[in-house]
Amino acid sequence: MSDRTGQIMGNYRLLRLLGQGGYAEVYLGEHLYLPMQAAIKIVHGQIEAGELESFKREAKTIAILKHPHILRIFDFDFAGLTPFIVMDYIPHGTLRDRYPLGSIMPLPLLVKYVKQIGSALHYAHQQRFIHQDVKPENILLENEQNVILSDFGFATLVHNTASLPIQNALGTVQYMAPEQIQGKPRPASDQYALSLMVYEWLCGTRPFKSRSFNDLMLSQLKQVPPTLRSQGARIPQAVEQVVLTALSKEPHQRFSNIQAFVNALEQAAMGTPLIRKS
Repeated sequence: MSDRTGQIMGNYRLLRLLGQGGYAEVYLGEHLYLPMQAAIKIVHGQIEAGELESFKREAKTIAILKHPHILRIFDFDFAGLTPFIVMDYIPHGTLRDRYPLGSIMPLPLLVKYVKQIGSALHYAHQQRFIHQDVKPENILLENEQNVILSDFGFATLVHNTASLPIQNALGTVQYMAPEQIQGKPRPASDQYALSLMVYEWLCGTRPFKSRSFNDLMLSQLKQVPPTLRSQGARIPQAVEQVVLTALSKEPHQRFSNIQAFVNALEQAAMGTPLIRKS
């Protein structure tokens, strides 16, 4: 993708590239008339002409979500047929930046972050939204004690854009539930993704290490994850049981909702486990 620095997108001038992925690139933007900055996410490809109204409706609906741990979206527009979204700028990077693959997060801090992410997801599920792309790259650090969930609904918004190479989805599939791979996402899919992140933060490695896209999908569909303690994690057995329950291949075998998963993890970490799924 060509560098868009200096271009005007809506009421914003693009100052510098903040990051890019398979579906979009994000720039720091400065308002042309007001003393404010924002993050401008520009979708790769173009929206199909017949889907413009559908995209607008979806973006408006997502912008309604109001939660202290969900990134605020306050505008969206098109540059031709290329959609872009204007969001709050959180300058401290992502949890992936703070904890690169291989890092281990202290259990008390992990529980704090999971409670915040889980609260955001539970609220969204009550509003009939599924995130579908929960991963460390989409968790922003507001400060050392608070995180913000970004890209809410973005997987849905890009659904009707021009086709992207299948390899671009690899980063998402690493945190994708079996039923989502099969095209049947549900709230339990976000629970699975969050528990994959917890697994990674507890032992410093992912449960499935397949290099190819197809092998990774097969692992998510069929392979039972190794126990955390076999991966070197020094955690209570109750914590491991909670995480592995949330990683069940069948959605109905996970916790009844994401808040139940969060509660069970917190209590297991405190030494008073609640393993039941309801």
